[in-house]
Amino acid sequence: MPSTQEMIEAGVSTSVPVEGGEVAATPAKESAPASAAPGGTKGLGQGGLLPEAALRKLRAQQQEFARTLGARLSISFRLDFSVTLAGLQTISFQKFVERAGMPLHFTLFRLDPLRGIGLLEIPPPLGLNIVDCLMGGAGKVDNTARALTEIESALLDQVSDVVLGEWCLPWTSVQELKPALAGHEIDVRFLNAISRETLILELSFEVVMGESKERFRLGLPYTSMEPLIRRFAGDDDVKEPSPAAATVAAMRWNPQLDDIAVPLTVTCSGLELTVQSLAGLKVGDHVPVDPEQFTDARIQVNGVTKFAGMLGTSEGRWAVQVTRILEA
Repeated sequence: MPSTQEMIEAGVSTSVPVEGGEVAATPAKESAPASAAPGGTKGLGQGGLLPEAALRKLRAQQQEFARTLGARLSISFRLDFSVTLAGLQTISFQKFVERAGMPLHFTLFRLDPLRGIGLLEIPPPLGLNIVDCLMGGAGKVDNTARALTEIESALLDQVSDVVLGEWCLPWTSVQELKPALAGHEIDVRFLNAISRETLILELSFEVVMGESKERFRLGLPYTSMEPLIRRFAGDDDVKEPSPAAATVAAMRWNPQLDDIAVPLTVTCSGLELTVQSLAGLKVGDHVPVDPEQFTDARIQVNGVTKFAGMLGTSEGRWAVQVTRILEA
């Protein structure tokens, strides 16, 4: 049976439960080595995902963004705003949503031309105070332990546009980013477009607004941000894409499809039993199987046969290697 690396080079890496017959697809690439950090997070510097120099520049950039955003909000609202960087790390999407307060308010957005969906979390206590300012109030709401209404969410989008626009400006030297709001969510159970294992770059900021103090968070797909961060930091190890990769990158793709889970099923044909033998099967019986049958496994994508492969094991788990693509 081929190694995991050989299976990755074949185009698909999958794991197959012993009895279920279904395989769960994983991206055909290897993750960069990461150092462990408290709370299930992955370290960025000190041998982690990013070089120390890149991490220092990223942190300095985000600190400058916080100062600029605070100054702009102070002028816009004629109220003392102070924004400071409170945290910078990578965590799984599962951890990111677990840290959200209740009630919660997520604004989904895209950063064209980057792939993937980003999340801006503005807690309702902060959001309601901001909306009160937008409506001419003092920015101090008594009842903030509730979700935002649709009208309040629409008003808060004006500030979300400002936050994302300011955040994109420092990246202009390496890549022009165009933020676009994609919707809202108040229940993490419906955030199904993002895999729970997706690695997220989490940026948290502390906001002092008058007498209140709250935090908002930005969550961005790390795989999309890492090349941008390295180029921003002047990392010479960032390689230009090959012509083949450039061709793939030029293809039109809907980024909202990136993290949608697609069911795969693996079947092996050729095993036959008489009706009498089948009726007599009981728990513990052994059915002899010709090993050659595992060399022509068929992989179905959502019920449609798309690939042929070999069934075997890899690193102690059942796996299937794609050997050829079947024509429609």
